[in-house]
Amino acid sequence: MKISPWQLFWMFTTLEISMSIWLTVSPSIELAKQDAWISLLIAGVIGLAVTTILVLICQRHSSQTLVEFAQKLFGKWFGKLIAMLYIVVWFSVSADILRIFSLFIKQFLFHDTPIWMIALLMVAAMVYINYSGSIEAIARFSELAGPLLLVGILITFGLNVTNLHPALLLPIYADTGVIPILKGSMVNASFLGESMMIMMLAPFIANSQKMLKPTLLAICVPALIGVLTAIFVIMTFGTNIGGTLIFPYFSMVRFINYLQFIQNMDVWIMFIWIFSVFVKLAIYLFINSYGSAQLLGIKNWRIVIGFAAIVIYTISLVPADIIGLLDFAKFVWIIYIFPIFIVGIPIIFLLISHVRGRSLVHK
Repeated sequence: MKISPWQLFWMFTTLEISMSIWLTVSPSIELAKQDAWISLLIAGVIGLAVTTILVLICQRHSSQTLVEFAQKLFGKWFGKLIAMLYIVVWFSVSADILRIFSLFIKQFLFHDTPIWMIALLMVAAMVYINYSGSIEAIARFSELAGPLLLVGILITFGLNVTNLHPALLLPIYADTGVIPILKGSMVNASFLGESMMIMMLAPFIANSQKMLKPTLLAICVPALIGVLTAIFVIMTFGTNIGGTLIFPYFSMVRFINYLQFIQNMDVWIMFIWIFSVFVKLAIYLFINSYGSAQLLGIKNWRIVIGFAAIVIYTISLVPADIIGLLDFAKFVWIIYIFPIFIVGIPIIFLLISHVRGRSLVHK
């Protein structure tokens, strides 16, 4: 199983865009008001810094997954504990994404379809692509979904120009200040931190020593798309409405109407978005299955795919009024997972790897 660095670019670009512009713009506007675009710009810089650290770790352990090099750096049992915690995080994230996806599709597309059925169809597709083609098939599919998603987003930006009111972006900085802008950046920065999954994908990347450029570019593109989305949402709805919308980009797309001829763009964008969410969830299923198999000492990782899919599906069906639609991102992902698993532990990985020297690499 091997993917090229540029296939990795499309995978990461697709998965980073898939949820970030849907879920991070409103919280940033709520905190930073009309300066939310600055917050998202800062988030992009943070995302680049974090991803650079993650890539450097992977290049030093290019033949090993997180499960393997964690045991090399920290010993068998403590290393397995760290790897297990990461896999628990990835299972919980997968379930939350599947829940949000199912609720979104039910609300805007299939009103009378049960959530369990929508989630089941997505899980079935995830299982199929992993079982039949694994990470290579996901990479090829992302080469199709990624360009479609980018083109679709750029077209909607162009069609929304007539609805823009530039004065809504003013004044810049005067009404907010440093602290709200920085707080607003944490939301998107944490989502860009999903690049931490590269620690499970490094052994499958052909010529991994050249993956820094495409990986960083895969952070730049979603970051810039996020900045543009914030600018367009603010200039379309203002900060009072823009900060309360759960899916602000989608609401903006529904606002497009040219002479009663070009309209209902939201349906087209929704189907493209479904492809991108599918890429994201398929990758999560792969790393959960492969990582769990390594932890349990199972040689044929495909045996674990069904178990992992059932766990993700079951957790995703927990009612939204118990967990909350965005509570996981607000109270778990940003506060705990981002500083500990995306920033803190990877820095420790890199420091220990440097201290112990290159003798651990490929050992």
